[in-house]
Amino acid sequence: VRPEGEVVIRERAVAGRFADGERYTLRQPLYSFRKLGYGPMAANTMASPRLAPQLPGVGLLEAIPEAEILRNAREQAAAGGPVRGVPNRVWDAPSQQMKLGRFGWKANVASLAHQTAGAFLGDMGITSSLFPTEACSASQRDCLAAPRGGQGGAPEIDDETLGHVVFYQATLAPAARRDAEAPAVRRGEALFHASGCAVCHRPSYVTGDSPDPALASPALRGQTIWPYTDLLLHDMGPGLADGRPDYQASGRQWKTPPLWGIGLLPDVNRHQRLLHDGRARGVLEALLWHGGEAEGARQQVLKLDRADREALVKFVESL
Repeated sequence: VRPEGEVVIRERAVAGRFADGERYTLRQPLYSFRKLGYGPMAANTMASPRLAPQLPGVGLLEAIPEAEILRNAREQAAAGGPVRGVPNRVWDAPSQQMKLGRFGWKANVASLAHQTAGAFLGDMGITSSLFPTEACSASQRDCLAAPRGGQGGAPEIDDETLGHVVFYQATLAPAARRDAEAPAVRRGEALFHASGCAVCHRPSYVTGDSPDPALASPALRGQTIWPYTDLLLHDMGPGLADGRPDYQASGRQWKTPPLWGIGLLPDVNRHQRLLHDGRARGVLEALLWHGGEAEGARQQVLKLDRADREALVKFVESL
């Protein structure tokens, strides 16, 4: 099957300075396409790159009561400040109804089962009963004519096997915290709250029932968890805007990502690229890309001296 094309990534330097005079340089990625295999793209084509999110803890995020997520939105709106997160409502294929979005960079997926079946199709071309049609456009005749793996026209992964994969992901535990009592980490935690980061990155919840008990363990219920997210959409300003809406999410809105396990990314991935497209080379650069509703928190970070900046990073990396 002919490739659809190649992605070209260029970078533009974005210079800045902390209040203590130390300079920094961010990298803004610029994307274009070449060697298009099926003719020119439509004029209104939207492109938005994505890093794969972390999997540990996703079953616990799915078990957070919806009422708690909606409470986050009410409390932020009632506070009267610039931070006003909103939920996304999205189509959920397993339940065949609109539900609260929890997964994806724009909270465009409601359930782990939908996310998993969607990844089988979109990432690997494996059909299921939830998504039985190959993702080939009308002009991709070689894709449409390619052999299918299902017997007698059946989906390529059966419901039982898909359920096992969903269950496996739902029971992946997040990592334990590291160095939580270290003085620098405790200092960083105080700065995290003082800078307003905890408004969006809500620290803790008590889990409820999983939406589909057959695909999750009863042990997920009633746990106190510390994911540091409100699972809401926020306008993050023009610097991070991708211009691509997704259900009720605008082209400037992103879901607050959980922070647990973020300090272990270099051990797992051999890099610490963060944000939706990996533009940030670590926690501090990710903070400096914040804008829009998070501009106030960014300004607080810019005022910190080097020791306090390092303490803030150490706290986030301890989660």
